[in-house]
Amino acid sequence: MNGFAHDIVLRRQARERGEMALAQDVETYLTEVSAPVLSEQAVAAWIEQARRLAPGIDWMVWGGSGMPLTGRALAAHAERTDTGGLLSIDTRLAVADVIALLVRAATGAPYAYYESWDAHPGRTVDQVLHVLAAAAAFARRYGNPA
Repeated sequence: MNGFAHDIVLRRQARERGEMALAQDVETYLTEVSAPVLSEQAVAAWIEQARRLAPGIDWMVWGGSGMPLTGRALAAHAERTDTGGLLSIDTRLAVADVIALLVRAATGAPYAYYESWDAHPGRTVDQVLHVLAAAAAFARRYGNPA
């Protein structure tokens, strides 16, 4: 189990319970969570606004390791679905940048960092799930299709 949903929800649960959460707890929790679904139009407008904040999309084509990235791999990282061994530190860092853009687009902040955003005391699981779904949509739309 890899990806941002795992990282973010695991930390959120641990803080809420005041103890370390196990991966199995996260899986059980995620199957029971049903966040209200954002409309396709709302997600499209959100990711378009985030795209306008991006300095370019080269960071979505090449990872820091020099290996190519694809929109499919980035979306898989945001959704924790790694059926083909796509996830890496490269995808993790690129998705962190996408989340930062989405947070900036939603809040108007000049910068954001996903771990700080997640650690905010008022953060809800629904907000986390929404930003992860939007990050996957962003990656699919603007990521390298190769």
